[in-house]
Amino acid sequence: MGLMDWFRKIAGGGKDDGAQAQAPADDKGAEVAGLNFKSAVDAHMKWKIRLETYINGTSREDLKVEVVSRDDQCPLGKWIYSQGGGRFGYSETFFDMKAHHAHFHRCAGEVLAAAQAGEKDRAMRLLQQGDYVRASERVKKLLAKLFVLVADGKTALDAHVQWKTRLRDYITGASGESLEVAIVARDDQCTLGRWLASEGELHYGGRPEFERIRATHARFHHAAGEVLATAQQGNRQAALQMLDSGAYPQASDEVAEALVALFKPA
Repeated sequence: MGLMDWFRKIAGGGKDDGAQAQAPADDKGAEVAGLNFKSAVDAHMKWKIRLETYINGTSREDLKVEVVSRDDQCPLGKWIYSQGGGRFGYSETFFDMKAHHAHFHRCAGEVLAAAQAGEKDRAMRLLQQGDYVRASERVKKLLAKLFVLVADGKTALDAHVQWKTRLRDYITGASGESLEVAIVARDDQCTLGRWLASEGELHYGGRPEFERIRATHARFHHAAGEVLATAQQGNRQAALQMLDSGAYPQASDEVAEALVALFKPA
């Protein structure tokens, strides 16, 4: 299972369905804004083992209730209150993840307090069912969802940037693609266009940066259609020049700049 498939499975699932056991060994591409999201998910899920070994008396950790109960002491919590908040504070998914993460640590502190009071059976029950389990699963799911949202935006930007190469290869005959002006000129057929109409609209619709992307993206595809039409009329040299000056590069740069503005730190 690939990294994105793993994250998508977690983001779309409820209770642990085996996705954790199938986690890919390679976490390349999982780091965003100073956080390796795969490592964060792994570390979060290890809390259960850490608490379980503490309850059983086999842990060498000196865990303190007042520390475990706080949501700003673990690596994920420190990220949430620093780079994470600066980068994704506008996101509803981030806000939900932050709230559930705080609730999770309160639940973990309750488990630890019961263990330190000698109530091992109660501590184990708290760990294996109820609020702790629900909060833990919710944090895992929201972490995965946040990563997928960010990765989708990056994928959309990468796909947009590749248009120049695709068109240049088509014009010079280096491409095997069969491009049609009627399709290329539309703004709802490419990867970015589909993202704008689905996940992008759902999570960022109404934001000025998002509306700017929508407008510039439509102009870009109109310009791309003109480039392709010129090439298909036999004016290849003129089409190549259109890729480097005029409406096409201007619209392309504006789309990229608007995408970057949407995801830049607040």
